[in-house]
Amino acid sequence: MTTAIAPYGRITDVIVNLKEQQPIPQIGFGNILFLTKTPAPDSDGKGGGVPNNATTTDGLLRSVTDSTTGAVYKEYSSVDALALDYDSSTPLYNKVTTYFNQQFPSDRVAVLSYPKGKLQDSLGAFWWQDWYFMVFDQDDPEDMTLASNICEANLLKFLVVQEESVDAFSPWEGNEYTIDLVHPLTEAMDAALIGRVASKTVGSVTWKFKDLDGITTQDYSATDFAGITNHHAIAYVMVNGTPETSEGWTSNGEYIDNLHGDTWIKTMVQLNVQKKFQENDKIPYEKSGIDLLTSVVYNTLDTGWQQGIILTDDATKKGDFNVTSSDRDAQSLEDLSKRHYGGIQFTYHRSGAIHSATINGLIQSDTITANGGGGASS
Repeated sequence: MTTAIAPYGRITDVIVNLKEQQPIPQIGFGNILFLTKTPAPDSDGKGGGVPNNATTTDGLLRSVTDSTTGAVYKEYSSVDALALDYDSSTPLYNKVTTYFNQQFPSDRVAVLSYPKGKLQDSLGAFWWQDWYFMVFDQDDPEDMTLASNICEANLLKFLVVQEESVDAFSPWEGNEYTIDLVHPLTEAMDAALIGRVASKTVGSVTWKFKDLDGITTQDYSATDFAGITNHHAIAYVMVNGTPETSEGWTSNGEYIDNLHGDTWIKTMVQLNVQKKFQENDKIPYEKSGIDLLTSVVYNTLDTGWQQGIILTDDATKKGDFNVTSSDRDAQSLEDLSKRHYGGIQFTYHRSGAIHSATINGLIQSDTITANGGGGASS
């Protein structure tokens, strides 16, 4: 098995390092990538390869081939467009159909067809495309383990895995950027969950309590459901007559909306600072230039607060975040020589959400009981 050992690199002038401190406009943040293996030719060398019937007229939005791996990345605007390449008999078609049948799907799906044994390099070739959640079209424990480890190395995008038993999650159990679902494989709960939640404005939604179109709730004994919960997996169950997803967390117990919010912050700070470089003929290496970049970071965090990613400070009624920057004189000679500025730092407090409640009540009674209740004397 190939082991993922490092994050994927990208072409950028802005690096955002984000560390988590725990207490002792949508731009594709919900887009989905479907992973499917490229069929190999038969013994006569015939067949196989990536289907190539859909065109831009049909709703094929993009098609890019990586010359090194032979992997092909495509984006489709609809099920009808995808069906020209993957018909209704394929697992991929069924999952994409389930995705688009949900309440809040994106306007597209991406499909990465990769040759057997080349998943890591194939994902590396298209990691920085506009998607943030990936699922496999078919159960593939070895490649799922590798994909989970890739997500863990990069700390940005999520793998969603569906299995019928929590035992199947053991190879990647505890990985922070893998979401485990327990559900029969006859229904695509993985695609449904992403289509229901992921494309909502980041910070405005949690992943618990959600209804999924076309997905059947499951009955579990108290013991089995406790096992699902103990493994930080998600089930689809009936609660008080209403179908809902159970706790919305990842394999290590962190909440999906927290990590999705971190992804939004990191991505948007990088994007907005990069855009500021591109919009200006020159950003001077002095107070005015430093203040300009600092304001971009501040405004991005402020937007994150307005979306619900960042907690509201009760005292100021503003976002509970802080942005600081050091002046030119504090930068190293090496950074000055390379025209690199590394003096901006920020912190923020995640907003979180309420997922359960305990309500305490007091009954006032006028009944005097035999044991002295109600204030009677003995």
